[in-house]
Amino acid sequence: MSIEEAAVIIAMLKNPRLFNPKINPQNSNNRRSVVLKQMVKNGFLTEEEYLNKRVKTINLDNFRREAHYDGMAPYFRSELTKWIKTLLEDNKHRKPDGSKYNPYTDGLKIYTTIDTRIQKYAEQAMYEHMSALQNKYFERWKGKDFITYNADKTKAEARKKVLIQMMKDSDRYKTIKQTYMTKVFGDIVSNLDGIELDDADIFRMFEEVSSPGHLKKLLKSKAVSDNDIEKYNTVMESQYWPTLKSQWTKMQKAVNTSFNTKTRMRVFAYNDIGEKMVEMTPMDSLKYHLQHLQIGSVSVNPKTGHILSWVGGIGHKYFQYDHVNSNRQVGSTFKPFIYSTAIIENAMSPCFKVQDVRQCIQANDPNFNLISTWCPSNSDNKYTGQNLTLRQALKDSKNSVSVFLMKEIGNVQSVKNLVGNLGISKDKIPDFPSICLGTPELSAMDMACAYTAYANEGVVTKPIFVTRIEDKNGRVIYTAVPEQKKAINPAYNYVIVDMLRYVTSGIQSKFKSQIAGKTGTTNDYKDGWFVGFTPEIVISTWVGGDQEFIRFNTLSDGQGAVMARPYFEKLLAKIEKDNLLGFGKNTVFMKPAEELIETDCSKYENLSQDGSEENNTKKKTEFDEEFE
Repeated sequence: MSIEEAAVIIAMLKNPRLFNPKINPQNSNNRRSVVLKQMVKNGFLTEEEYLNKRVKTINLDNFRREAHYDGMAPYFRSELTKWIKTLLEDNKHRKPDGSKYNPYTDGLKIYTTIDTRIQKYAEQAMYEHMSALQNKYFERWKGKDFITYNADKTKAEARKKVLIQMMKDSDRYKTIKQTYMTKVFGDIVSNLDGIELDDADIFRMFEEVSSPGHLKKLLKSKAVSDNDIEKYNTVMESQYWPTLKSQWTKMQKAVNTSFNTKTRMRVFAYNDIGEKMVEMTPMDSLKYHLQHLQIGSVSVNPKTGHILSWVGGIGHKYFQYDHVNSNRQVGSTFKPFIYSTAIIENAMSPCFKVQDVRQCIQANDPNFNLISTWCPSNSDNKYTGQNLTLRQALKDSKNSVSVFLMKEIGNVQSVKNLVGNLGISKDKIPDFPSICLGTPELSAMDMACAYTAYANEGVVTKPIFVTRIEDKNGRVIYTAVPEQKKAINPAYNYVIVDMLRYVTSGIQSKFKSQIAGKTGTTNDYKDGWFVGFTPEIVISTWVGGDQEFIRFNTLSDGQGAVMARPYFEKLLAKIEKDNLLGFGKNTVFMKPAEELIETDCSKYENLSQDGSEENNTKKKTEFDEEFE
């Protein structure tokens, strides 16, 4: 190694990621200058040698980061790595001599719950569903600019900032910045008490030059601190300010040219190798990748909690962010929790009828303490006026009925308590009645955990993905302890499952197992959900854009039944087709001996289709008497 190369390595000791020359070249160079200056101070370098070495570039062409995106379950493996590192920090999981295990070099054997066959089918189902969905997305958005479409000035600016940040995070931008700014940044770090500048700092100083008083306004609004102002003034009054301005202007011009000139490059693609060669500008490639819809899906054995498959996105090489544990609004997949609370605490029957009309919770209602009256509409902004049974209303996701049930329950805490019993942190549930429409932001993992109770006769099972870890000598250093809790009375649970079976009755004929589940769609079709289950498996799936403005523009395209449910159908069909897996052999939900509430509402739900008004009235009277 040369001295300047060695200084890069030493610089990383303080913070290996922050001063990583590959991903943070500017920080690396600044810190390297500090190291070299220490060598001058301690007599290992002359001042002339220091000045020469601190401007030398480091050739990283031969560096190749390990490709974690190759092979099966890359998102799972990435999350597993993080989990293991955290686990091994615990004093309970140390070597006999008390030192820490190294997950890379100590020969650990890690036994995971992932079923490679089901994982393979999950990735195939993802490819089949998401490629078709993406084609539809590009077709719908053809000729439209997603930055400005249906957006006011504020929204458009916010969307542009997302693209700009993506640009700044790219290797291309960092390389250009390193070329133009390394020397002047090094001078500032070395001679101005270690001052380090980021892009925001420089833009603020430029703004101060063009509009004097700008920094005072920022200080007054507390956007910056007194220390920031002192730093800016020190730089702007120094001999390095003219050079900084000149180099920054040149850099901006180079960035603009580079990102808007067409070049040959690889981009993500739905094909055998996951990418393709194209000719486009780097800025267009950022827009192209940003517009890809993502998926987060996990399948769980509801009895053991074993995670059987994990799909965190559409392609780990280009999209590293994992969506299994990311939080998004869950929409109507939350409504079963509202119905469950009403059935359990208010003894409501699935055959209980509620009129589909506008429902409001008044301002200052002592149960909810709203500042203003809240009257949400149905998803289609229409009301039928019909008397719907609860199971019909759940199938149709009628917001009006959910609000009615929220009022009948009379408080938010009862719902939060149920959700907490189902394994979801109550801290994630807002203290507002709007939760009845699915406003909480939860993850696919959260929903999988909660729905294990429905699939497992009311017993919730916490999902796990590692059963045990052994060292190279076979010594067990970690064993998973299953976490189960009875959350719902089995008789009540069966009633809820029967309602969720009715929700999915339209696709039941495709499967050997009995299925149940619920779709979810959020405002402006930003999130599409489906949580489906059989007695043997729970599959929780979210689909949407990394940014909320990446979405379809109509309910017909953006609803959960289109965005997420087809993935469930494809995956479960593949699982059931594999006889070696043994799924779906006349699998049914067990009906408890104790029947607390009637579940067969069919004789009450088709009154308007059974003949004359006279006959309907007679049947309705019979129903009212029987129900009462």
